[in-house]
Amino acid sequence: MKLVVAVSLGLFAAGAPLARAEEPPAAVDVADLPPLPATSEETTTTATVLAASSAEEDVVVGAAKREQSLGNVASAVTVVSSDRIKRFGYRTVGEAVSAVAGTYLEDDRIVPSLGIRGMNVLGDFNTRILVLVDGATVNEAWGSFAGVGFDTFVSIDDVLRIEVIRGPVSSLYGANAFFGIINIVTRNATETPRAWGRVSVNSISGVVSTAGFAAGDLHRQVRGTAQAVGRFGETFDNVDGIGPKLAGDGAAQYNASLVGSYDGSFLQLRAFRQRRDSPFAPYNSDPTVATPYSQYNTLLLVEGGHTREVSKRLTVAVRGYANVYRFSDHIIQIGAAPFDDIGDGRRYGAELRGRYELVADKLGVTAGTEANYNQTNSNAYTEGDQACGPMHAACIPKNFDIEGVYAEADGQPTPWLGFTAGARYDRNSVIDTRVSPRAALFLAKRERYGLKLLYAEGFRNPSAYEAFFYDNTSFSQPVNLKAETIRSYEAVLWAKPFPGLSTRFSGFYWDARGIVEQLPDPANPALLQFKNVGRFVTTGVEVEGSYRNTSGWYAFGGGAFSHVGTEEAGVLRFGSVPNAPALTASGGISTPKLFGHAHLSTEAVYIGSRPTRPDTDTGAAFPDSPGWVSWNWALYVPNVKGFDITAGVRNLLGTRDLLPAPGDYDRTNTDPATMTTTTTTVARVPGEGREIYVKAGYSY
Repeated sequence: MKLVVAVSLGLFAAGAPLARAEEPPAAVDVADLPPLPATSEETTTTATVLAASSAEEDVVVGAAKREQSLGNVASAVTVVSSDRIKRFGYRTVGEAVSAVAGTYLEDDRIVPSLGIRGMNVLGDFNTRILVLVDGATVNEAWGSFAGVGFDTFVSIDDVLRIEVIRGPVSSLYGANAFFGIINIVTRNATETPRAWGRVSVNSISGVVSTAGFAAGDLHRQVRGTAQAVGRFGETFDNVDGIGPKLAGDGAAQYNASLVGSYDGSFLQLRAFRQRRDSPFAPYNSDPTVATPYSQYNTLLLVEGGHTREVSKRLTVAVRGYANVYRFSDHIIQIGAAPFDDIGDGRRYGAELRGRYELVADKLGVTAGTEANYNQTNSNAYTEGDQACGPMHAACIPKNFDIEGVYAEADGQPTPWLGFTAGARYDRNSVIDTRVSPRAALFLAKRERYGLKLLYAEGFRNPSAYEAFFYDNTSFSQPVNLKAETIRSYEAVLWAKPFPGLSTRFSGFYWDARGIVEQLPDPANPALLQFKNVGRFVTTGVEVEGSYRNTSGWYAFGGGAFSHVGTEEAGVLRFGSVPNAPALTASGGISTPKLFGHAHLSTEAVYIGSRPTRPDTDTGAAFPDSPGWVSWNWALYVPNVKGFDITAGVRNLLGTRDLLPAPGDYDRTNTDPATMTTTTTTVARVPGEGREIYVKAGYSY
């Protein structure tokens, strides 16, 4: 039983209640699992720490709402362990995921967003990636936003591991699990110090202060964390199409979490509040003022439930949840009063699911049903003129409900043959009803090498923001938006040739249709409008590997070639999709403790060249965003009489990534004499420069 606990740390308290009580799947041989880690890294041997990290990297929960080995997961998955997070000095979930094969992170000074296999629609707020924290959905009801930077309620100090699950998983989760899932598993009380605190100073990200506590054991515990972030930001000498000496790159963020469990029952409370400024003056704001644009995000998540093992074959879990969100922004307009937007979203829901072993260690079924009710409201107005009406404020309330039912069977008829097959039915009361199937075939020599053949379909309903919002200042009213759909085919070869080395090779084909994009409104090109216009196809290969040994060396590397195309006049054209790099790659290496005290780690992350949007008025092409390398270093000292220290530098070369800019940054001008409106297209904006940081903490 202790060996099973070793690979379940962080799941019990909140995120995967079903995984706490059920028997492990047949694909995981308990005899092969590493030994139970000690409760504190400072008291473990190097070999034990490596064994614990290996356990973190070999077990996945988010792909099927239950524990699975990597070889028996119906997706291509990478697990980023806490050991890797600490050694390489990652400060956010996004930074940790950006070095995973096939992914890339971009921060356009509105929202840090993740791309997967060349797919990252400009202006997206991570709405096509389902972000989970201990199994609870972060994506909110109004805009489907999910933060992966400092714009979330998870401190990186709380993270046990991050599961990067590629491809659609709507067969279990419904909408938003479109391009993939980021499942964040937090640390359990058994491996969290009784009390701890950390503070870091970052030359761009500012001061980050975090503190937490934990009490109890694996089955009865309570733990909490609080964090505050004050961003320093940067000043930019010149940005094409916007102007010189741009300031206003600050941010402030606060989050808090309280998680508890008691003999199969669990409760998690999480909240954050963030203000993010953008110096690049989106939505026609005034770039000459100190802070032309500010955005505010506030999110409260409450989830609770209970898991019960009814018999040796049947486990049942129930959970209820509430997700309450408010978005607002403040735009300093040129020659006019400030303009404000407000978006509210409230989601209340429940899920009941069960796991039944039809034939012990041979055949099982997971089934469940989920329903939620969503209340949304959008409000946009010029300050001082807040009355709702055609010539005044835009007030758009919209409520809807979603019901889903799903089932998935998995079998292991022989030691070398396994399968998974299932589907989910989702009904949305105001948009689309969809059925999402998934199937996989596994051929393997247990935990040594194997082949996975995968098929899946997924969907994403437009968010309330996309489907209903307009302000007649930046956005015109959308018309009859429908669900986006995606179909995925993939073959995965994986192998563990010798102890410590894990490798994977994937060939994939994704076909996404009806993609919602924000484009100029034909009736009024000065305004943006959300439309179902895009069909994107990405096909390519992805390779990754990792190695660790008992001496303490750790290395990883990988990359993806993604041939991304879009349909124009019924013909697929490749190489012209904005923000779609053909090549992404990363690699890193970390030493054992040098002189018995510190790990020295370095990594390089490469994002290939990406097409930008064409000129809004003429359709002429702009230069691509060039390929970019981020070279990062970190020195991590895990224990000096209770203190831990991390010092590092990100983007050591200091070259800024020129990000493809969304239409939010385009600038319109009206000639008062002729009343003719022209648009200046802002094709690219600069990313962050070199950043130095130091982080120190104490654990008790």
